Amino acid sequence: MILRPIRAPSRAPVASEGGGTGRRARFRFSWGNPWGFESPLSHQFPFEKIAVMSGRSPIKNREETEAFRGRYDRQIRVQGFGAEAQDRIGRARVGIVGCGALGSRVAEDLSRAGVGYLRLIDRDFVEISNLHRQYLFDEKAALAQEPKVLAAARRLSEINSQIEVSAELCDLGPSNAEALLLDLDLWIDGTDNFQTRYLLNDLAVREGRNWIYGACVGVQSMSAAFLAGRACLRCLFPDPPPAGSTETCETAGILPPAAGFTTAIQSGLALQLLGHPERPLESGLLTADLASFEIRTMKLPKKSLPHCKACGQGEFPALTLDQGTQARSLCGRNAIQLSAPPSGFPDLGDLADRIGDSLEIERHAYMLRLHVPEGRITVFRGGRAIIEGTEDPGRARALFDRYLGT
Repeated sequence: MILRPIRAPSRAPVASEGGGTGRRARFRFSWGNPWGFESPLSHQFPFEKIAVMSGRSPIKNREETEAFRGRYDRQIRVQGFGAEAQDRIGRARVGIVGCGALGSRVAEDLSRAGVGYLRLIDRDFVEISNLHRQYLFDEKAALAQEPKVLAAARRLSEINSQIEVSAELCDLGPSNAEALLLDLDLWIDGTDNFQTRYLLNDLAVREGRNWIYGACVGVQSMSAAFLAGRACLRCLFPDPPPAGSTETCETAGILPPAAGFTTAIQSGLALQLLGHPERPLESGLLTADLASFEIRTMKLPKKSLPHCKACGQGEFPALTLDQGTQARSLCGRNAIQLSAPPSGFPDLGDLADRIGDSLEIERHAYMLRLHVPEGRITVFRGGRAIIEGTEDPGRARALFDRYLGT
C-alpha cells in the first residue's frame, strides 16, 4: 500500500488556499496498490481522501519578514545561531524516515524550529501502545488506526502553518529510496530496524550525503551524525546484526526519556548541519544509559576507512533489490509470508529465551509461534516467517521488526 501526495515539483512553493501566509494547503492523496488486494483500511481512508497539512506561502514584504522572524526570535538570539542560520533552515528540505518514538519527536522539534520542508516516511499505523512515547498522536488516531504519516502531518500543520509537510505512507526500500530521498538536504533516522538504517547509510555514502542516526530501547540511547566523506555506519558495524538477535521495544520495553534524549541530540545535530553547514562538526557516536546517567562519546574517524565495505570499497549491499526481505501474500489466509532476512537468523531456542515471558510463545521442533495483539507470527528455522492478521506487506514487515527485530 503506497500513499503518495500529488504535489508541486520539488522546491516549488505550494500555494495556500485563498492565498496569504499561514493558510492551510490541501493535498490530495491517492492509493497505489500494486498487490491487487483491497486495503482493510479503505473504508477509513478512501481513494479520494483529502489530507490537510501546512502550506508555506512566500513572504512578500518587510512586515511579513519581521513577523516570520519574530516567531523564531528566541532561537535567533542564541549565540552562534542567528538570523542567517534561521533563514537557511527555513529553506531546508529534510526527510524523516520513521514516525515512531524518534521520528515523531524530531518532526515536532524541526517544525517548531522552522525547517521549511519536512517529508515524513513511514509504513505503520497509530496504536494505543504508541501513545506513551510517540509525540503527535492521540487516542482518536490510535482507535482509528490512522497512518502515522497522516496523523503526524495533520498535527504539524496545527503547530506551524508556515512550513510544508509531505507524507509518504510506504515501506522505504531499494526500489524507492532514490525517489524519496535524493531531493532532500538531510535524512534523519527514526526507524526501528537495521535493514532501513543500512539502506540510508549505503545510499548516503554512494551519493555523498549527510544523515543522522538514532536508536533507543529500554533506558539506552544511541545517536550519531554520519557525514559525507567521513567514516560511515559500516566502518563501525560492517554488517547488520542477525534478525532476532537484538532487543526491541516490544520485548525490552522503553521509557519515554530514552526517546527524548535521543531526539534532542538528533534535532540539535540537524540544526547545526542545516543552519551552519560551513562549520566543521565533530561527529561521534553518543551512547547514554538513563538509569545510571552514564554518557559516553566515541569519536568517529574523520576519513573513510579503507577496509569499509561501503566508503572504502564502494560496495552497497543494502541497495541491492534482492537484499531485502521479500513478501508474498498467502491467498485466502489474510497473511503475508516474509522470506528469511539476508542478515541471518538466530537459533529458535535462543530467540524464545530472549523473548522470555514478554509474549505468549508456542515452541515446536521446527518453528516458534508468537501470539501478539495484532495477530500471530510463525517463525521457521532460518528466519522465514508468516504474519497472520494482515494482507499488507509493509504492515507485515513492521510487525516482524517490532517483535523480532531486523
